[in-house]
Amino acid sequence: MSQRSLEAFIAQARLDPALQQQLDDCSVEQWGDTHLPLDIDARKVMAVAAAHGFEFSFNDVVRAQCQKLSEFWRFEMENSFVARRSLSLIQYQISGPAGVAPNYGYLSS
Repeated sequence: MSQRSLEAFIAQARLDPALQQQLDDCSVEQWGDTHLPLDIDARKVMAVAAAHGFEFSFNDVVRAQCQKLSEFWRFEMENSFVARRSLSLIQYQISGPAGVAPNYGYLSS
């Protein structure tokens, strides 16, 4: 599959100094294991990859980026719920039950 080709190319680019030199303005050191950063020239990366026998489309690049952003969003949302619950527990310890904020809502002003 072309998504696997993208992942294989990312792994190869991290190990191959010649590829890194060809991609010197594409921040190879910041690439994820399964995706490319949003702020690089994806078409240049695809051209270099194709020259080295890797085949993936712009659609594959965008799909991988969107998947990573979706995972990041879910991670951040889960952390926000944990943080809010932890804050409620701290408030409870300080002020007792009357001062506890709702776990998944906002206090009205």
